[in-house]
Amino acid sequence: MTTLSLDCYFQNYFDVLFANTPELLEQAHRIRYDVYCREFHYEREEDCPGGIERDEYDEHSLHVLVAHKTTKISAGCVRMVQPPADDPDFLLPMELHCGHTLNHPERHPQRIPRHSLAEISRLAVHTSFRRRLGESESRFGALSYELDQQERRSFPMVSLALFAGATALLALARRPHMFVMMEPRLARRLQSLGFPFVQVGERMDYHGVRAAYHVTVNECLESWGDTMLQMYHLIHTALQERTAQQGLPFA
Repeated sequence: MTTLSLDCYFQNYFDVLFANTPELLEQAHRIRYDVYCREFHYEREEDCPGGIERDEYDEHSLHVLVAHKTTKISAGCVRMVQPPADDPDFLLPMELHCGHTLNHPERHPQRIPRHSLAEISRLAVHTSFRRRLGESESRFGALSYELDQQERRSFPMVSLALFAGATALLALARRPHMFVMMEPRLARRLQSLGFPFVQVGERMDYHGVRAAYHVTVNECLESWGDTMLQMYHLIHTALQERTAQQGLPFA
């Protein structure tokens, strides 16, 4: 069987956008509403009027959106929360909600310069792009045109593209330290794909069993295989070009 390239599996079907316009941000917030409120009930629908899920950290974040080229449907989103330079008391979401669990002697966020770190959060892939071939349609929406098998096989790459996009954001923002709160099973899956996440906090019940993890951009680049490196460089270049055209808020 011929192995198709990443270009065929992802770039032909999806676009990676730096979401810094009201229209693109609204698309990201609507994905979050569908996933975090309607599907998994992490947040209450009544707290998110208009089908928009957002919080106080969004104004301190940079956002990435993955869009399906053919239908123009937004497939997934992620944000990078970065401490503002003028607020030394600013806490990342992880520090605010789970700070008491953090216990790593070296990879604790309070032991890393604040201008060098960020938290990746609100990663969401719309359910239409998480169904496997042959699964029934979801009540939260479905693609309205016929998909061939090759295009459907590209869907699992959306979540990887979001993690690669988050890593690219950190690199572009010159913030080499990434923190993430996630389920241990997701961490193990990402570790098997070359993300050398280190657990830096005790497990706790926060929308299910989760723990804090840390990794640096360089650790990812040194650990990834050819596929993830290709994905990363593809997305890094796309974000760099788009942010240069739009006016990037990076120093």
